[in-house]
Amino acid sequence: MRKRVLDNDTFVKKNFERIILKYPRQVVIVCQGELFTGSDAMEKAEEKHPGKIPMVLPVPSREQLKHFLL
Repeated sequence: MRKRVLDNDTFVKKNFERIILKYPRQVVIVCQGELFTGSDAMEKAEEKHPGKIPMVLPVPSREQLKHFLL
């Protein structure tokens, strides 16, 4: 189980800037190195990767991120 969560963490770490630029103030789902968006994102992730653990990621805007880091 731990390995599956680490795979999601690694994907977010490698793609963090792209995710923030493309999906600010949205909630995305990351599962097995894939990004799912939209109101049915969790269903799409579970359908494509049954039995895997998806990560729910609220994406801050760049402004929010700067505010929290200062």
